Amino acid sequence: MPQTLIELAGDEDAPTLHIMPANGFPPQTYLPMLRSLEGWRSICLPPRPLWGDERPPTGFRSWSADADDLLSGLARQDLRDVLALGHSLGGIISLLALLKSPGRFKALIMLDPVILPQPLLDTLGRAWDEGGIEDFPLVSAALRRRTVFESRNEAFQRFREKSVFADWDEATLRLYVEHGLRRQADGSGFELRWSTAWEAHYFSTVYRDIWCDLPKLNGLAPTLIIRAGHSHTFPEESYAEARTLLPEVDFYEMGGQGHLFPQAAPRETARVIAEWLAARQLS
Repeated sequence: MPQTLIELAGDEDAPTLHIMPANGFPPQTYLPMLRSLEGWRSICLPPRPLWGDERPPTGFRSWSADADDLLSGLARQDLRDVLALGHSLGGIISLLALLKSPGRFKALIMLDPVILPQPLLDTLGRAWDEGGIEDFPLVSAALRRRTVFESRNEAFQRFREKSVFADWDEATLRLYVEHGLRRQADGSGFELRWSTAWEAHYFSTVYRDIWCDLPKLNGLAPTLIIRAGHSHTFPEESYAEARTLLPEVDFYEMGGQGHLFPQAAPRETARVIAEWLAARQLS
């Protein structure tokens, strides 16, 4: 099944905002945030795990390939002057797409992107090369995750108990259940739409060249990077170094928030984005 365009919010003739989601999350979970960003047509050209029949590769596949997928989709849709908004994995994919084709975009916003310290990236690279990446905690946890549920209601109740969703309101969690699950082929239950195999693959192949690419943002396009106050994907060490490398980029920290703040605090996130867009005269 080829990549399809998902319309999320706003009028078709409004300026285009493209949301690239975090690893494992359907783009519809960003609706509460996107609906608070007035004046934009919010869309998503989803990554391969959401194409329907794509399986993760058996070998290495760089996140850069996902940027190529995004650019191909934007070209097919003839979309330009796009505001690229990406969360976590999606922030890095959006960044790489901008670096490859800056004329396609008007600005970039990264929400708690995966920018790990170089020593940790080197460790992950060695683990992949030596065949031990499945021992990395995020990878092993993804592979152990339950994937099948008897009903959407059972899935909702189970997710409600998970700490990762503790600060999500009911409406946002139901968006995850509605769009993050699909009926199994035999009709016996529901399974995760974004497979744990794909989730583990993205954790396994964290983009290693980020510190080479970040400085290229200076002078390229208006850019805002928002960090979660309790981030594990963009730790304080990386945050400080990025601010030094990127004097022309704007930064903001969501104090008290975790990695999933776009879902946990959607209106506050939208407010920060809207104020930045207005200040940059991009709204």
